[in-house]
Amino acid sequence: MLSEYVGKSSFFGTDPPLPEWSGYAIVLGFGAFFSVFTTLLVYLDKVYNKTTHTSEFFNTAGRNIKTGLTASVIVSQWTWAATLLQSSNVAWSYGVSG
Repeated sequence: MLSEYVGKSSFFGTDPPLPEWSGYAIVLGFGAFFSVFTTLLVYLDKVYNKTTHTSEFFNTAGRNIKTGLTASVIVSQWTWAATLLQSSNVAWSYGVSG
């Protein structure tokens, strides 16, 4: 660390570069924009391409994939999540070794 930053609590000094409200406006503005944009794209896809959005369409991203492959992917995702949660639980209870 450079000596001029030792003991400093902020890189920008005492004043932040932007006011707090601008951070909220940026985050909420981008969120609202992309929500409306995505909704518009889905609506146009349904109207002009006549696609039906089902759970299978969601899980396969609209591609022609066999049911067995789709099911194995979903099961592996569920197994991975359960394994991660259980390993976190064991690490919390017994500690992390190694």
